[in-house]
Amino acid sequence: MSFSVSQILEWSGGRLANAEALGGKVDEIRVERPMPLGISRSTDLAFFYNKAYEGEARTADPGILITAEPFLKPLEASGHPIWRRAAVISCVDPYLAMALLSEKFAAALSSVAHVETIALETEVHPSAVLDASATIGAGVRIGAHCVIEAGARIGDGSVLYPGCYIGPEAVVGGRCVLFPGVTLYEWTQLGDRVRIHAGSVLGSDGFGYAQRRDGKQVTGHQKIFHLGRVVVGNDVELGANVCVDRGTFGETRIGNNVKLDNDVHVGHNAILEEGAVVCGGTALAGRAQIGRFAFVGGLTGITNDVRIGDGASVGAVTLVTKDVPAGSTAVGVPAREYREHFKIHALLNRMLRKGGNKDE
Repeated sequence: MSFSVSQILEWSGGRLANAEALGGKVDEIRVERPMPLGISRSTDLAFFYNKAYEGEARTADPGILITAEPFLKPLEASGHPIWRRAAVISCVDPYLAMALLSEKFAAALSSVAHVETIALETEVHPSAVLDASATIGAGVRIGAHCVIEAGARIGDGSVLYPGCYIGPEAVVGGRCVLFPGVTLYEWTQLGDRVRIHAGSVLGSDGFGYAQRRDGKQVTGHQKIFHLGRVVVGNDVELGANVCVDRGTFGETRIGNNVKLDNDVHVGHNAILEEGAVVCGGTALAGRAQIGRFAFVGGLTGITNDVRIGDGASVGAVTLVTKDVPAGSTAVGVPAREYREHFKIHALLNRMLRKGGNKDE
């Protein structure tokens, strides 16, 4: 399948910047897939929205180039053949355009995109095990060796890849996609259009133990059995090997439009509000909260009962031990407001230089 310049313009919301240079050739241009800028060829769509890609631009020869207004005049003045051979489309936000266009190409190219309309008929692999009391919606696809326990419900158009486990009374909403080996423990609830990648586990017990003592001496660990559940909103995506603990007695909640990267851990009774983004390798302790559209960088640790406010940002490899105010940015170990963090580092560097001069 290939796409025309007019289709790319419609989907990206951009404008054709070099129509005069192309002349009548614009109607002949069609692209088949997105490709990295440096190796792009005449049937490829490429993107140029960052100066870091200037080196790649020298060898690029795409059919369509998505870029931004600041790059147009330098590109035209450079004499690069792109200006005469490719359809150069300027977008206000080329990165957003890339995201929008990726969906269009994924529908045509990818077997795992799942952006098409739902199937008309339900398909259940013969090796899948479904309890008689489970409810399966229209157009559901259930892969090999899946297990659907008593009282579970699967909404219309959802896809379960091989090896998924849906526990007792768990709910999967409509048009969800669970990739291979996803596990939903009992009572876990997913909203609509949730995507969970391979190996993720929702609803396992939180890490809770009460110490047994003989006087001051610890003699053992009494497990705290967790009797809550995990509740996930609509349009959520969880990466591979994400672990979300059930609430101790209440709920661990993941709000609408939350995005979690691979290997994120969410502790018991944590709350992630609408639109929160958490990057890979981050761990949230019990009862941590992340506010609306907050951003948390990778390999970050968030301790118990801490709140990251709405719209706040936390840099990668940060240890968050106290609340981060809404709209602010925190970095470092322990986390500090970023201006304070870099001011402290500057003072330390000056102290080290002075100390070095004295030693000399």
